[in-house]
Parts: sequence; C-alpha cells; structure tokens
Amino acid sequence: MSRLLFPIAFAALLPGLALAQQDDAPAPGVAGGHRKSAFIAAHDADGDGVVMLDEYNDLRQSRFDGADMDHDGNLDEAEYVAEFQGRLDRQYADQGKAPDERYDRSMEQAHVRHAIVDRNRDGLLSWSEQQLVAASTFSGHDTDENGVVDDADPIPVREDDGDDSADGDTGGDQASDGAAQD
Repeated sequence: MSRLLFPIAFAALLPGLALAQQDDAPAPGVAGGHRKSAFIAAHDADGDGVVMLDEYNDLRQSRFDGADMDHDGNLDEAEYVAEFQGRLDRQYADQGKAPDERYDRSMEQAHVRHAIVDRNRDGLLSWSEQQLVAASTFSGHDTDENGVVDDADPIPVREDDGDDSADGDTGGDQASDGAAQD
C-alpha cells in the first residue's frame, strides 16, 4: 500500500515544483522581451492570444503618444525610458516581484535601445523611426507572414552565412525565437 501512495504523493507535488521553477524567471508581461510569448503578452491588447498588425500598431501609437510628455511628436531619452520603466514596474508588480538585477539590466538596456532606434542621431525618437523598428519586430515574429502573431507562427530558423569552415559548425541551422525588443 505504501508503495502505491508514494508515487501518488510525488505526482501531486509536481505542479508545485514546476511553479517554483517558473518563479525564478519572470513571466512574459507588458514590458515585452525577445521571445514570441513575451511579444504576445506585451502587445495582445484584447487578450485573445493573437496580435494583429493593426492591434500592434494602435497599441504602439498609444504608448508613444502617452510617453510624449512635451507633445513635440518625438521621444527624448527620458520620455522613452520612463515609458518603458512604467511597463516594467507594472510587470514586476503584476508578478509580485521586487526590482532585481534583471530589472536593472532591463533599465540599462532601455537607454541603449533609445540610442539604437534614434537612426538620425538627433537625440529624439520620431514616430517614423519607431515604426522602422516596429515593422522589423512584428515581421520577425510573424514567421508565416499572415499579418498575425500567435502560437501557430513557427519559430524562425537562423540563416547561416554559408561558410561552415570558419567556425567548424556542421550541425546546420539553429532555431531562434528572437527579434529586437521594442
């Protein structure tokens, strides 16, 4: 009888162990990230598990306009970083987490992202500069090119440069689930 109870008791503990492991890494949320699940969590405005291109653009426009505190049609670094910090703070609060090293790295990266997406290097992020990055990010996740990002989109395959001799890699293509964080 005790031999039968041990496997049953152990099986009952498995869900709790899985949750404990998941708590170590933040769940996808409104602050976004590189993986498709983070993209969907950050941009699925109606909560249906699908991000339509119009839904994505509308949400980004709303965030951009909300961050443009001086209403000049551009985001300076402080406005850009403050908008991201608001989403990151909300994501941490939603998950009951206190800011940690990952939070600090994300905030540092927000400053770097502003410099990268400011293509003309004038210190201001225009809507058109923002849309260049947004289009690339969306298409990176919309791998079946149907104008929708959802779980049905296959994970993109990283293309190699065709020179296998340079790095000794003979294993073929590697899967990647990433795109530029916005």
